[in-house]
Amino acid sequence: MSTFFLGFDIGTLSSKGVLVDQEGNVVAHKQLKHNILIPKAGYQEQDSELWWEEFKLMVKFFLSLPNVKAKDIKSIGLTGCVPALSSIDSQGKTIGNAIMHTDVRAEKQLKFINGQLDLPITHGFMLPKILWVKENDPERYKKTAKVLVPHGFIGYKLTGNPTIDYDTACIIGGVFNPAKLEWDSQKIKQFGIREDILPTPCPASQVIGNVLPQVAEETGLTTETLVIAGTGDSFASILGGGAFDRNHLMLCLGTSGTIIYANCPPRELISSYHFGPGKAEFIGRILSCGESMNHIRETFQYHWWDELNEGGSKVSLGSEGLFFIPHYKQQSEESFFGLDAEFIYGYRSKHSQFHLYRALIEGIAYNIKSNLLNFDKPIDQINIVGGAANSELIREIISNVLNYPLTFYPNNSTAVGVAFLAGYCSGYISDFNHISKIWFTERIKVKPDPLKVQKYKDLYQVYAELKQNVEKIDELLYSKNNL
Repeated sequence: MSTFFLGFDIGTLSSKGVLVDQEGNVVAHKQLKHNILIPKAGYQEQDSELWWEEFKLMVKFFLSLPNVKAKDIKSIGLTGCVPALSSIDSQGKTIGNAIMHTDVRAEKQLKFINGQLDLPITHGFMLPKILWVKENDPERYKKTAKVLVPHGFIGYKLTGNPTIDYDTACIIGGVFNPAKLEWDSQKIKQFGIREDILPTPCPASQVIGNVLPQVAEETGLTTETLVIAGTGDSFASILGGGAFDRNHLMLCLGTSGTIIYANCPPRELISSYHFGPGKAEFIGRILSCGESMNHIRETFQYHWWDELNEGGSKVSLGSEGLFFIPHYKQQSEESFFGLDAEFIYGYRSKHSQFHLYRALIEGIAYNIKSNLLNFDKPIDQINIVGGAANSELIREIISNVLNYPLTFYPNNSTAVGVAFLAGYCSGYISDFNHISKIWFTERIKVKPDPLKVQKYKDLYQVYAELKQNVEKIDELLYSKNNL
């Protein structure tokens, strides 16, 4: 009898699902693309029910495969972009579209919150969005029974239990007490929101229930399948990308992107919150990656990445004087750099779409370097994970810009990481080291080229000065024209 674990990852531009066996073999994977809805400048939304429909399509696909039976899918792990806000009513029906974590409409509410808290928060937290809904859409707020993050929404649909993992609760926005691992009632009252709309906090490792009978009938799963609470995509990327030990640094190159450092082995973080002093640590908050890359691909109407990567690899280092600065909507906790503007400098008649593509990749690599310049902790290994990491060109450019070898696991994926978490936390995998000794054994090492390193070192100085001036111009445009 086979044993499978299902990992489901809700991304900004697609949902990914994997079916993995106990030995870490990816039996099948599926990706379903979806779009961000932008009703106004700064708004970013998605339909939560779309995530559920995508989950069901993936289950249907997995169950159609030979030798895959519903009873063999033992547990389900969930992850996704956090903390997008999905509202449901008392009947479990969604109310309006989910407000994505990248949405920046709640500027007024954010300023108010930061005037009340000791530690600043950004647009990437949920609390400003909750207050925005309360003040600007009171009918929606009145109907809201629970606010859920994407993976929490799927967990609720599967089990009927509205939960949120401890780590994601920490980024709601100052209303969760990480020391006590519970909601801070006093802070909640201070911001005038209802505590009853917040889901039940629990460890990412907790089994929150079995698949409901009506859901089993709807999806083809069985009621014996266990569902864990799951966690945000950043920690799942650590598990699914190979950062299994202390002093490992992770470059997560998804739609946006994060740079994460492990101060301790990730296995020590599963049952608590994952990020903070002595735990995992964000070095760079969000650098635009897949979103800007996808913009280029769609602009030039390429359906596949292979041709862009091949063309970009033929362009000389430095893209013949072309610089492409992708947007930094939320690069750090202290700054808000415009909405979503991208800047191209030095564009000449000799430049093609492949020059633009390579210049964009170089711009992303320069931004990674800028985040690491003042980082002084020991780094034993840099892992690169995410959709963009599958490109040999991207891995090579980043390695040369950073002047550091990179480790790439071909079977890396956030969905695989949360599938392992599902197997481990549901008791079907007894040893956490199973992930490094059995699941992730094949790897590719990327070494920097000394000649290219020196050239990129010189080009980085130009980039740094250019970016500094562009930030000033963008800030002026934003403040004067309310872009």
